[in-house]
Amino acid sequence: MTTTIRQWPTDHDIRTLARNEKIPLFAEAYEIAHEYHRISQALASRMLGTENLNWCGFAQWSSKAVGSSLRLGSHSGFLRKLSRLNHVPMIAEPLFRRIMLTLLGGSYSVGLSTANRSIFVEMASFHTHILADPDDPTIVQVTVPDPAGSLLKDLGEPGLDLLRTARSLLNQIGAAPAPVRSELMLGASIALSAYEQDRVQPSLEFVFYRPVRWLLQVTWRLPWYYLTGTSRCRERIYRRPHQQQPRIMRAIEDRWVRMYSRTLWIKTAVDTVMLSRPLTVPRGGNAALLRPADTFKTPEVADLVARYGPPDPGALQGVANWLDYGERMRFIVAYFMAYQQVPRMFDQPPFKRSRAWRKPPATEPLDKLEFRTVPL
Repeated sequence: MTTTIRQWPTDHDIRTLARNEKIPLFAEAYEIAHEYHRISQALASRMLGTENLNWCGFAQWSSKAVGSSLRLGSHSGFLRKLSRLNHVPMIAEPLFRRIMLTLLGGSYSVGLSTANRSIFVEMASFHTHILADPDDPTIVQVTVPDPAGSLLKDLGEPGLDLLRTARSLLNQIGAAPAPVRSELMLGASIALSAYEQDRVQPSLEFVFYRPVRWLLQVTWRLPWYYLTGTSRCRERIYRRPHQQQPRIMRAIEDRWVRMYSRTLWIKTAVDTVMLSRPLTVPRGGNAALLRPADTFKTPEVADLVARYGPPDPGALQGVANWLDYGERMRFIVAYFMAYQQVPRMFDQPPFKRSRAWRKPPATEPLDKLEFRTVPL
């Protein structure tokens, strides 16, 4: 009897992985990166080719980076690099690690993991549905039961329009000549990232603002919370919109986010990209896509580049505030332009599975993900 191994995960596989609470969160992010790699390879071999990296090929490196950021144990490479970037003396690194773990708290893992898992469910199902049945335009979407306190934004019809645009551009790639295929792939990746980055904006704010709010708005309330058994009330403080904070608190939060943004990075197949520094074309890359919006032949792609891309592709800038959606998208589009035609980006991100993985006790419960199938 022969066993058929699927080239890509099913909807059941995607949901099961997104809900998996039996392994540490960093390990789950690594497994998500592995599934992105499978989907990317299937897309490349069956319909999109290997000349241009598809969105899932980029996402595998992002999920690997999330996994590294969630690995906060005593040998955390993330915290070690963070201490080096902040010029912490080696002798003070243990103290720095304790301080950072206290400031980040459980909310850091909750917000980052929720964002990564939700993006995976929606983007993985988007691509696997195209692979399984090109004539069935649907997506598995994570539900938002309470928009006011949710870590996901309900984008409504404008969000679905971005997904429809991405699907249309992907479907045109097979019959298009080589130069046009490159820009169609770029346009699809931009539309998908414009959707998912806006979708997880509340999760990112939850992660970034938590240290300041814990320090200035929660610590002095903790005795009362513990005496009255209302410690969950701090969640309302963490999830309060930035614009509803007092002016002085908004100023402090903005300064903290800009300082923290200077330490963000993503490790790719060819180099490490510091998100706060000007982007450069990597070795083996091709700068052909780094050009103004009006030079793209496909109107939808030109509109997407004009709306989300860098105003001057010849003078790329880093990101000063990673919570600024427009600034973040400008950098992501430039990243796509510079790395889309780097062959090594198709490689699978390296990580080691361990049979000894044990999930540590959660300090704060993860949001339970619920799903629905949405037509496009």
